[in-house]
Amino acid sequence: MCLRTPSHVVDPKNPGAVDEIIHLGDYWDVDKMESNKFDILESIERNGKFYKRAYKYLGAARLIIEDIIWKIGEAMDFGKINLLTYKLIKDIFKDMEIKEFTGKVRELFGSAYTPEGWVEYTDTLLQNLREIYYITGEIGTGKSTLLEKIYKEGVIRGLDVEVYHSPLIPEKIETIIIKELGIGLTVSDKAKKFEYSEIDLDEYLDRDRLKVYDKDIKDDKKVFDELLDVAISSLSSAKKNHDGIEEYYVPNMDFDKIEKLRKGIIDRMLSYDE
Repeated sequence: MCLRTPSHVVDPKNPGAVDEIIHLGDYWDVDKMESNKFDILESIERNGKFYKRAYKYLGAARLIIEDIIWKIGEAMDFGKINLLTYKLIKDIFKDMEIKEFTGKVRELFGSAYTPEGWVEYTDTLLQNLREIYYITGEIGTGKSTLLEKIYKEGVIRGLDVEVYHSPLIPEKIETIIIKELGIGLTVSDKAKKFEYSEIDLDEYLDRDRLKVYDKDIKDDKKVFDELLDVAISSLSSAKKNHDGIEEYYVPNMDFDKIEKLRKGIIDRMLSYDE
């Protein structure tokens, strides 16, 4: 719950029985809010347009990345990468037997495109791990596929795994953490903050075969950066506009009553443990 922003609704899955709706609209000054009604509606509509533009440019950026992926894929020796992957699986899991139950997968994001640009917290995810593998290589060299095969092997062996996805192409994986083994694998260069073992998939890339696409890939990367710049600029505009919307709400909220509500909710939650 954020007390300094307009209300954001999250529907309860089990209303009444487990979940409940907390309506902060009970704590705003209706008359003062209605006096700014048209300005608020206009600002909210403008915000939607900023986000719509940002998402379109991010969608276009994804298409450009996918164009690079298939071009590089044509020059990859994925057979050798398969051999490397299963050697790595053997090194990580050793002789660990498959259990009668499967592990759980927690799927998350450790990075994002934001109004401030690219934000990433992979370094915090890798803290306190016994061993870190840094998977490097061009876009489309199979890094995500390698990570997927390894985390699925862990799940088969009854290990819980955290899987962190790419914000631009969520089907792709940036990082996996297997806490029970103290192991992390990531494509992020944040791994360099720690002791790590590097696995470079560019070793399986035929540069001569890729030469036919050199100019195309260079152009794609340039366009990709330009599209991201526009997307982030639109997100920044949306954030500034959102801050303006908050100025209509903050002065007209009774935060003392909300604070009293918050304390009451906490007391009730703590009483469940008694």
